[in-house]
Amino acid sequence: MASYLPVENGTRSFWLSAETEFGSTRTTENLPSEVDVLIIGGGYSGATTAYYLLSGKNRPESVLLLEARTLCSGATGRNGGHFKPSFYSSSISHTAKYGQKACADITNFEMAHLKELREVLEKEKLDCEYIVTRGCDVYTSENGAQNAIANFHHMMENPYVENKHEFQLHIGDRAKVLSKMPNARACVTGPAGQLWPYKLIVALLEICATKGLNIQTNTPVLSTEKQKNGKYLVNTERGDVIAKSLVIATNAYTASIEPRFENKIVPIKGICSHIISSGPRAPAHLTNSYGLLLPQNSDYLINRPDGSVILGGAKECLFPFKERFYNVVDDSTLAPNAEDYFDGYMEKNFYSWQQSKSAVDKVWSGIMGYADDGLPYVGELEEKKFILAGFGGHGMPRILLCAKAVAKYMKGESSTFEVPRPFLVTPERMEGTENGVLASLQAIVKK
Repeated sequence: MASYLPVENGTRSFWLSAETEFGSTRTTENLPSEVDVLIIGGGYSGATTAYYLLSGKNRPESVLLLEARTLCSGATGRNGGHFKPSFYSSSISHTAKYGQKACADITNFEMAHLKELREVLEKEKLDCEYIVTRGCDVYTSENGAQNAIANFHHMMENPYVENKHEFQLHIGDRAKVLSKMPNARACVTGPAGQLWPYKLIVALLEICATKGLNIQTNTPVLSTEKQKNGKYLVNTERGDVIAKSLVIATNAYTASIEPRFENKIVPIKGICSHIISSGPRAPAHLTNSYGLLLPQNSDYLINRPDGSVILGGAKECLFPFKERFYNVVDDSTLAPNAEDYFDGYMEKNFYSWQQSKSAVDKVWSGIMGYADDGLPYVGELEEKKFILAGFGGHGMPRILLCAKAVAKYMKGESSTFEVPRPFLVTPERMEGTENGVLASLQAIVKK
């Protein structure tokens, strides 16, 4: 089997410029011999699971978090800075596969993340540069626009979807004006946010550390084995730990710990950049966060408070070459010509940048975990072994409440996992052999 562990020398993202000593922390010199709960993964899923486990009542007495590299060094620390629910684009396909109610549950679940995140930030007084904004998906091809329009109307006709007044569809000249993109044929907008992901995750883990969380970075997990007494033996490069309960929060790297997820959660390499204005005239600020559905490309963008831009995608540099992106865990390299793709992108695509000049400040790569059927795996794999992984580059508006659901179940505060039914780990999903990852990615860039 291929190695699915993270590489040691990943590219440095813009977000990791905020890295602190805490990001490499080891709470104790040596690993504990036994713990109540062991969380594998120090990114968004692992951090938020720890946060909810250690909040409120029924806290486990001992919780250990193991991270193969430094904290938030995986996909969350390399993403586009979005907190952008998706509420319409899969309406037709999800309804056909899961039914009208389950499709709406996914939409409502994602939208609920905006409220949950705001409550966590206010309660803990966290500063991660969170901004409430509007998400704006822009379609520049006729085929993409027609698909978006059909899915939007389909979603609006679903009686179970909540807060429909928040969603808007714009066509033709209205789409061009709203998006500030001269080639826009249609755009769909809805509530969204943006933030500095590294600052959020590290701040949550700092809170957890004050509540007794033992954090051990640079400690890759090599294997787990269930013992006759029901506990788990977790083997690491620094020794073994016995855990009464186990949480796998490793996303793209899950197959390194759970070989059964090879070909079920596929590592997919992505590219992102930081762009600054280099001319004498600063461009007008873009007020939306964007999904940019261009012919043969699918990009994403936020405008930061300082006027700079986080822009990711560059699919044309990756997708013609399967070996560059599919089943790849190496985030130490970039795709050839990736920097060229981002060069001049803003002037070419946005009215507000046509009198300005952009410069590519930084380009990096990251590894996303795409599930075989397009939805994350959340729940109990076997007794007291839990998982939340496979978020497919769309974890920000899904992980928070998935982590809360797993934590509530583990603490005995809920008898079920309070997530949309299609997210749940089931024998049918685990036994399924069909893998639609490549087809879904190719469909995205053809919109």
